[in-house]
Amino acid sequence: MFRITSEEYTRSVSEIDNLLQQNVGKRLLVRLKNNITVQGNLKNFDQHLNLTLNDGEMESKETVEQFNKMLLRGSEILIVSFSS
Repeated sequence: MFRITSEEYTRSVSEIDNLLQQNVGKRLLVRLKNNITVQGNLKNFDQHLNLTLNDGEMESKETVEQFNKMLLRGSEILIVSFSS
C-alpha cells in the first residue's frame, strides 16, 4: 500500500493551491463524476476544491447550457484542465 507523509501531503496541497491561484480569471475545463463537462472562467476556489466559475457552458449528452455563475462542489470534480 502506498502512503504519503503529512509533509508530502501539505506540499501537494500547496502546489494545487498555487496552480489554482495562478489561474484565477482564466478559462478552465472541468469534467465531473457524472460525465458532465463544464467550461468557464475561474472566479475563486477553496481548500476543498470547490470552484466558482463565471461566463461558461455546461455540456451533457443531450444539452449545452450557458451560465453566468456556477459553483462546482470539489467532491464531484474528476479532472480540471487549464487553458494554455
